[in-house]
Amino acid sequence: MNHYPHLNDIFMSERLKQRLNEINTYPITTVIAPMGFGKTTAMNWWAKRQVKNQADAVILRQIIVTDSITDFWMGFCRAFKGYPELTEQMKALGYPQDASAISMLAELLDDALSPSASQIYMVMDDLHILQQKPLTPLLLFLSRSLPDSVHIILLSRNQILNEEERMRLGNLLGEITADDLRLSQQELAVYAKRCGLEPSAEEINVLATLTEGWISMVYLNFKAYAHKGCWLSSSTDIFTLIDQVLLNPLPERQREFLILIGMANEFTADQAAYLWQHPDAVELLTSLSKNNAFITRNENGIYRYHHMLRHCTRHKFAEKLEAYRKESYSRLGQWYFDHEDYISAYFAFADAQDWDSLLATLEKDKSKSLNAEHSEAFFSWISECPEDILMAHPSALVICMITMFTMNNIPEIQRMKSLLIEAMEQDTVLTSQERDDLLGDAEVAESFLSYNNILAMSAYHRRACALLSRTSLSVDPKDAWTFSAPSIFMMYHSSVGGADRENAEMKECMPYYYQVSDGHGNGSEHGFAADLFYERGQLTDADIANRMALSAAKQKNQFSIIICCDFLSMRMALLNGDFNEMNKLSIDCREWLHREKQYTLLNTLDMCQGFLYALLGHPEAAPKWLAEGRLQETLVMFPATPMLHTFYNQLLLAQEQWTAVVARREECENLYGIYHNVLCEIWLHIQLAAALEQIGRHADALEELRTALSMALPDGIVMPFAESEAYITNLLQELGQQGIYPEEIERILTLAQSFHSAKQKILWEHWSEHENYGLSDRELEVARLAAQRKTNLEIAAELHLAEGTVRNQLSRIFDKLNIAGSSKNKRLELENLLKLKK
Repeated sequence: MNHYPHLNDIFMSERLKQRLNEINTYPITTVIAPMGFGKTTAMNWWAKRQVKNQADAVILRQIIVTDSITDFWMGFCRAFKGYPELTEQMKALGYPQDASAISMLAELLDDALSPSASQIYMVMDDLHILQQKPLTPLLLFLSRSLPDSVHIILLSRNQILNEEERMRLGNLLGEITADDLRLSQQELAVYAKRCGLEPSAEEINVLATLTEGWISMVYLNFKAYAHKGCWLSSSTDIFTLIDQVLLNPLPERQREFLILIGMANEFTADQAAYLWQHPDAVELLTSLSKNNAFITRNENGIYRYHHMLRHCTRHKFAEKLEAYRKESYSRLGQWYFDHEDYISAYFAFADAQDWDSLLATLEKDKSKSLNAEHSEAFFSWISECPEDILMAHPSALVICMITMFTMNNIPEIQRMKSLLIEAMEQDTVLTSQERDDLLGDAEVAESFLSYNNILAMSAYHRRACALLSRTSLSVDPKDAWTFSAPSIFMMYHSSVGGADRENAEMKECMPYYYQVSDGHGNGSEHGFAADLFYERGQLTDADIANRMALSAAKQKNQFSIIICCDFLSMRMALLNGDFNEMNKLSIDCREWLHREKQYTLLNTLDMCQGFLYALLGHPEAAPKWLAEGRLQETLVMFPATPMLHTFYNQLLLAQEQWTAVVARREECENLYGIYHNVLCEIWLHIQLAAALEQIGRHADALEELRTALSMALPDGIVMPFAESEAYITNLLQELGQQGIYPEEIERILTLAQSFHSAKQKILWEHWSEHENYGLSDRELEVARLAAQRKTNLEIAAELHLAEGTVRNQLSRIFDKLNIAGSSKNKRLELENLLKLKK
């Protein structure tokens, strides 16, 4: 081997160099070729020369090693370690799965990268590993949204973009293909000469036919030629060739080292030494990587096998004795555990069937690293783990209970609880208080089985209070208590006629929960009361309770409660005709959500804004994703989805999509019935009444509205009807005339008139819109000036009319509007009707 010192040198054809130099001219470049065509090698060569030619060039590199969106996102954030503030912001944002979050990511990246004068290159390698994940919308959005100095380079074995996406990108997209990477016969001859080999022209011709320019096959053939003086047989697959050329010729110690370390997707020299457990680890690694182009080391000291070499070493590892494999995986898991890489630790310990260590990881991590994509793996671990080992880890059992709830595996919660009780009965090590603490944790975890039943949940919390000497492990006070819902009353009002009882239960029960959770949801009982007061039209009491909720929430940084308070304040600002205040609240809310890195609650704010703009009749001003009905794209937790659908229905009404609202009846009824969201059901019947009336089904509309009233009025709920005045005023009047809830409807109509006037004020001041009340444009101009108490002479002068013409116009206006009485009284009534005080 020493006779050919340049055999492991990188070779780049002049043709490929030219193609790589074009990357600078595109916002996004794809490098697509099958395994072993040298994509990563080519990119590494290009990156080194890029930095050499542009000293300030920034290369951000990410190699994807698992089919895990969590791992992808951790790697993406890690690539920006040179931008620490941005990294923390992205970690707080989480992987952006919806349009709103993708837009937020683009905004964060733009803010961080725009000030730089340097060219920035984001390189993502092995993207094919995540081919089942919805990465394309994210990548396309970033390629169009980031500064011109940012270039995205994507490496994959498979096509990343479909034909439509490629066409849409047009000249923004650069493409490097397998043909660019493939070596021609002439290039093979140049490569052989560089390596010090001297094959004949005929042999080069044979090699070109044998390998079809596939660089990995060429490299293996060069290694074989240096050793035996002939090419390899074309009948053998690439993996067998790697075994023959790269593994079998090695001394046994080097071969065993390669096979063992291949367990890890990537590793450092320290990690290799830890796994090998012998002092010659670094020496072996240095020698092997120097003489094997299939082992690479990046600038951060991280080693990585090429896929083909890793495939071979893992196949060899699988042939080892079970005891050796388990011991090796367990040691790998311990390395990850010690370095707080808990996801990797879980999977390594599971491969080792080292259940004690896996449960110890669960206790240390408190399952915070696990999310929905790990659910199947988590269920299998707990299912395979022997029950006696589970019972030896009572803290892990408690964590399993709450994890099973978040992953919607309810039967396992009961099994974990049974095992915990049995473990407590058998335990002789824990103190009495330690046992009580664990049982208290279990009570809190089990309470979620009674979600939306305030009293039933509280029974668990009270038992937990009696048991716990500390804050429960089952609750993270930083989580959104509302599950990202915008209204506490909409979440927890679950029985017709039960609002006052629920209100009293919230006041009585929440202090017990605060005690075990360190104030998680602090202020929620006041928020419930504030919402209820508002829905009843008791606005002063609503304002007082809302301020109490806001103060309590701020004491414990309960951001999900704060946004509920802000939403109620926005609704009250709208009712007061104060658009500036409503808008200021919205802007301030978005600013503090960004400042506090509460990115998941931005969707909640979008919901609130969409609802308010729907009430104002301006759906085009709502957040685009909501106005377009892309509800599946948003990261709203399941208990908040009834409100999401309620607000979307209101947008559909504002868009005059009457049949779409009617068509959604069954879907919404099923959704609202899961947790008995009564207020959402009331809104649905009102929305159906509005839509049915518009499509000429008057009798059905009346029946829907009667149903809504029968569900709302036992609790004194009136504001949904007042806020829907644009659609149902005539229907309400008709029901009232039929003797159906006449007094209550009269009160609703009074509130509706107040809401209507406030809305008209906002529309006139901010959209220059007004009602015409059946008047012509000229008549409306005269009426507006008369309502501002201007004399006939002043009106005539302003509009360049004769005074007699103004007098005649006013007479017709009063007739059209059915305004009678003295001249003075007529003007006062006109003023009250128009309310135009711009």
